[in-house]
Amino acid sequence: MAAKKEKEVNNGMQIINSHIESGSFGNLYLLTGEEKYLILQYRDKLVNALIDKTDTMNYSLFRDESISENEIISIAQTMPFFAERRVVVIEESGFFAKKTDDSFIEAICDIPETTIVIFVESKTDGKLKLYNAFAKKGIIARFDSPDSRTLIRWVQGLFREDEISIEDGAVLRLLENAGSNMNRIYTEVEKLKAYGYESKKITLNDVNILSSDVVEDKIFEMIDEISKKNKARVLKLYDDLKYLKTDAMSILALTTKQYSRLLKTAEALESGNDVKKVAAALKSQEWIAKKYMALCKNYNTKMLIDSVNMCVDADSSIKSGRMKKDLAVEVLILNLLK
Repeated sequence: MAAKKEKEVNNGMQIINSHIESGSFGNLYLLTGEEKYLILQYRDKLVNALIDKTDTMNYSLFRDESISENEIISIAQTMPFFAERRVVVIEESGFFAKKTDDSFIEAICDIPETTIVIFVESKTDGKLKLYNAFAKKGIIARFDSPDSRTLIRWVQGLFREDEISIEDGAVLRLLENAGSNMNRIYTEVEKLKAYGYESKKITLNDVNILSSDVVEDKIFEMIDEISKKNKARVLKLYDDLKYLKTDAMSILALTTKQYSRLLKTAEALESGNDVKKVAAALKSQEWIAKKYMALCKNYNTKMLIDSVNMCVDADSSIKSGRMKKDLAVEVLILNLLK
């Protein structure tokens, strides 16, 4: 039985889950979006609900752009062999990023109800006829970075699978360190699960020990202290970085990155105190945006522009040979304190 066409194309998780729960599937799916982890996870979830992948008579998988339009149509129009349905998965074909023949679009939209075709594409163009045909005849399931609440529930669920509890503060710190990339988050979760396998508990301190980017945290703190003109604390943090054997170029690169992110924050705040706009500008979660917004209170836009320019000048001095890298970074820090 064909599924009712979805008006909402953005929530891929909701769409696929609802189809699996109801047992009512469409014939054409396009799985796309920025979050590759989710795309692959829900591709497998959908396929496993539709067919046994060992059934090579009725399950076909094609990757890259080597498959032809005629080959897809030929397979899609073939009736299943002693099975309820035929499933065809096509990954990164490029069909949704380039023009395709009208005959292919007509044929793919007219496949038998016994065939389900699933495209998995990272590049799509909403202006193309094929995309619009899927919007009308098929199901477009987008998988973009989940919001903060969804990520928190997901992380908690991953730990719950192994009956491991995790403190709320530990979840937030893990996500702050890992960012919104779900592959990276998953890797950090697996590392923490192995660490907490016997104790069955993960604390904030555990996350700080195992997954915190110590160098980046110290540089953020150093910039915070620079904004307060706390020279003694700034120099102590710099000494800590040297003790950790952090290369001067890494310190410079991360300092430049932090000031650039603060500048983006300040520019986003010019139109109002909107945490969602700041998070979008930084391509980060909202609690990270709040962290930068709090620090931005100690700076104005001109100060941040000047700070970024100082970092660029220090980099230029090193690469041109005018200054040794360690001296250039030390001079930069003193100039930023002025």
